[in-house]
Amino acid sequence: MTPGDIPQFYLGVRGAEALSREAWEQNFQSPQFRAFANLLPDGLMIVDPDEVVVFLNTAAERAARLSSPFESQALSTFLRFSDFDMDDFLASAQRGHTQGLVRAKISGKVYQASRRVLVVAGSASGFTVYFLRDPENQDRAKRGVAGRSISAGDQKESARLVFPDGLKTQVEQAVRAYARNFRVLLLGESGVGKTAIARHIHLTGGDRGRPFVHVNCGSIPETLFESEMFGYERGAFTGALQAGKRGYIESAAGGTLFLDEIGEIPLSSQPKLLKFLEDGTIQPVGSSVSKKIDTRVITATNRDLTEMTRQGGFRKDLLYRLSTFPVEIPLLRNRSDKADILDMMLERASQERGAPLKLTAACRAILMRHSFPGNLREMKSVVDYLDIVASDLAGPEHLPPSFSRHQGTAIEPSQAPVRPQISDEGAAPEIEPGGRTLKEMARAFEERIINEALDRLGSKRAAAKELGVDIATIVRKTNRTAE
Repeated sequence: MTPGDIPQFYLGVRGAEALSREAWEQNFQSPQFRAFANLLPDGLMIVDPDEVVVFLNTAAERAARLSSPFESQALSTFLRFSDFDMDDFLASAQRGHTQGLVRAKISGKVYQASRRVLVVAGSASGFTVYFLRDPENQDRAKRGVAGRSISAGDQKESARLVFPDGLKTQVEQAVRAYARNFRVLLLGESGVGKTAIARHIHLTGGDRGRPFVHVNCGSIPETLFESEMFGYERGAFTGALQAGKRGYIESAAGGTLFLDEIGEIPLSSQPKLLKFLEDGTIQPVGSSVSKKIDTRVITATNRDLTEMTRQGGFRKDLLYRLSTFPVEIPLLRNRSDKADILDMMLERASQERGAPLKLTAACRAILMRHSFPGNLREMKSVVDYLDIVASDLAGPEHLPPSFSRHQGTAIEPSQAPVRPQISDEGAAPEIEPGGRTLKEMARAFEERIINEALDRLGSKRAAAKELGVDIATIVRKTNRTAE
């Protein structure tokens, strides 16, 4: 949901009509508007034309971590005493952008932020509505489930995780290692559940109220890696925020730093990370003073770090520091508890939709034969699809179209469609229209090019460099393909 999704009745929007300042204020003060806004699972903040924060809903007030009940105050004052770091977002808003990111100063949580200006009649300015969405809360918000805290949701999901005996033993040992402040390295292909296991270890191995800071190392541009990870001081470089910025490591103080896609860390930044792992200190960019940070570290990768050390792409000493306790997570198709995982996902969908979601014997048989090359992420996507198209009993006819094309059988590598190669002359691979739109064919062509580069180079960062795009673009488009 965005500010534009708020029912027009509550915001008093009448087509393109601008309202007087008094009319807007009456709307925001009305019991109907406040009751609706406080039911939203994510944060809503309203700033008047004089840059005064006049309203926070319950979710925003909770996320702001204010020391006293909210009262109207200047935006600059509010930001100084709240947990919201909005400097980057507000700077981009001045350039006309309506969407961006807002980061929590203490927990390091990142919110998806959007803004909308409500025009005041006869004025060049207006009220600005800010909407702060917690990505971890997005799935629940989509289904209309409100009023449940993130920590409670994480604990519930952790309790429902199922593991086959071999993996269960490894995870239990990893929890013990984590509790003793040893580093845990999670190894496995994309989609096998590394993030879920990292959260489980965090929640099971210590005080559940501590911060959990998830950093996707592959999504940070190489030139920004050190400033994002270690933070920077005021005036450290051109474009730096006036007040400086806390890095991910410092945001994880007292909790867990989860470094995902650890194999994508630039080689030039690895010595500084190694120093932090050795003595627990960081030195923000532009600072001459070191800070002692007490945080536990979990890392994850889908790459062969040992092979990377042989090729010079990853430091051996860093690998030794990170891999005190490695955990090998098997592919979904090799797990003996695939049926249990499917049942858990169906149970979760049933609870969230408020009605049972069951499978016919034929539908279950097809799913059990499927190889799920996308692992848990693919299975979750299939269950979500069934949640939408089926009423209470899902049969083969309700499965996604891809299952119909392959008759629900396991697709082995030898059966998989051959990915076309790009010739030396640069000719484009042939793509059959098959009733698809131009946009769909262009997207398929783009995905083929990216996947070919990833297969050949083995690194998102290298693929981004070869294709001449930012690494965040590669991460976003590969995540889109896996969904």
